[in-house]
Amino acid sequence: MFIDARTVDPNAVIEADICIVGAGAAGITLAQEFIGSGVDICLLESGGLEFDWRTQSLYEGANAGLRYFDLDVCQIRYFGGNTNAWGGWCRPLDAIDFDRRPWVENSGWPFPATALRPYYRQAHALCQLRSDDYDPARAAAEIGDPRARPVPFDPDRIETSLYRFSTPTRFGLAYRDALRRAANVRCFLHANVLLIKATDNARAVRHLDVGCLGGNRFEVRARFFILAAGGIENTRLLLLSNDVVAAGLGNQHDLVGRHFMEHPHTKRALIPARRPLPTALYGLTFRDHALSARLALPAALQEREELLNYSGNIHPIYIGHEAEGWLAFRKFVLSLSRSRRTDPYIRFPPYGRKGLSPRQLLDVARQFDKVTVAALLQLFQPNRFIAGYVLESKPEQAPNPTSRVVLDERRDAFGLNRVRLDWRTLPIDRRTVVRAEAIIESELMRLGFGRLAPLDPAEIEGWPANLEGGWHQIGTTRMDDDPRRGVVDADGRMHGMSNLFVAGSSVFPTAGAAPPTLTIVALAVRLADHLRELFGVRRSQRAAASPPPVPAAAPLLVSRSGA
Repeated sequence: MFIDARTVDPNAVIEADICIVGAGAAGITLAQEFIGSGVDICLLESGGLEFDWRTQSLYEGANAGLRYFDLDVCQIRYFGGNTNAWGGWCRPLDAIDFDRRPWVENSGWPFPATALRPYYRQAHALCQLRSDDYDPARAAAEIGDPRARPVPFDPDRIETSLYRFSTPTRFGLAYRDALRRAANVRCFLHANVLLIKATDNARAVRHLDVGCLGGNRFEVRARFFILAAGGIENTRLLLLSNDVVAAGLGNQHDLVGRHFMEHPHTKRALIPARRPLPTALYGLTFRDHALSARLALPAALQEREELLNYSGNIHPIYIGHEAEGWLAFRKFVLSLSRSRRTDPYIRFPPYGRKGLSPRQLLDVARQFDKVTVAALLQLFQPNRFIAGYVLESKPEQAPNPTSRVVLDERRDAFGLNRVRLDWRTLPIDRRTVVRAEAIIESELMRLGFGRLAPLDPAEIEGWPANLEGGWHQIGTTRMDDDPRRGVVDADGRMHGMSNLFVAGSSVFPTAGAAPPTLTIVALAVRLADHLRELFGVRRSQRAAASPPPVPAAAPLLVSRSGA
């Protein structure tokens, strides 16, 4: 059932077997896995069922490192979490991502890639993916279009890596009815965790202090607690809970908040030769088939040249697609679609909070001819009207202890410290991109497809001015069996505490090059299995049942490709 926490009696005590903090991909997956199990679940969500700026403003914070998004823009605070703005890109992490790589300090997961394989299968179903086959040749045959062919790169230098698309699944919509009907799940909306109250020896959690913006407060007690509030908010809650451990819960070794990772995104123009570049498989041409491909570095090359994992896609830019009028019109069309109106490029700055600005309306009217042409080109994608190409690099970022989330002096509506993000990179991060782009350029020239434009002037730490992230907050409560190297163990349990677990991308020891959502869901299913063992219950038939059917894909008019 769903309960408005603002109606809970002040000073009430809510009891459950498991309390989950955060109703995003991880939290909803965990709750979904326990439906019908007899285990009493309490799911706490800060927001409601719809977006609200007052709640969203609780994410406000400061940026101190590399230029990054406003923190109240790149995290979504209502039921469904960041899946409300998810682009749907899916791919499991590669085997090398789990390995301890001598050339990557702090690399290595506490289990191999094979340990996640069965959970990835379930994650594909929960993300409503049509297949878990990532073979590019079979994908090309699946599409059945002559344009869907891999470029014949030297396989020792460049690999074609396949990505599949969720529709994208909005977890807050797809699983809302099942959670509403579940007799053993209570979801409290507008419920903000203010403090994790530990025992005097900090060996267990006693209860959570929960508050609503309306003013009332109550407690939640449970046998087990799971933080699933995202890479930044998980850290904030642990650091704020410093009444027993001065540095914050789990922070005995000063690791909480460190090793913040993103997928640095940079764009570089491609100067084509006369021979047309077959980019259809590497852009978004076949999004309606739920398939796309990117360029990757083979694992053997990564090891030989001591590079990180890498992902990049080449996509065409059609005439008119950089016009301000087209960008505004695209926003308007997307805002009409229920499945896409929550996307970040619709709701948040620079587009504003209340639809199109007067300037954007003027751009649409003033450039109506360009808007019309751009819309037709988006629909039919004829090669003869391609104005150019862009290579977008999205490499892995190495774990970096100086890249971190800390508490800030500024306070939120509850009087609690906000956060300050200091996003930093290492030389290997930039070196991977430079070397990968050099290899790609040499292959493009060898095949007669063109070359890359000169690099933009460096802005900071060797990165070009167009550097941005992918809305991926990874690390900060990393997983390792050694408490001196990780905040949680291989099961996600906080070192030194018997009943506190952490879920989501904050536990990733390394980021890999694939977007994190599919792995977040797989790890949540794995954690649910572990907790079921502790309770001595089996996976219920309801949890094992097929998720909702895959809905029809919404029309794609945007290419925010990293999410």
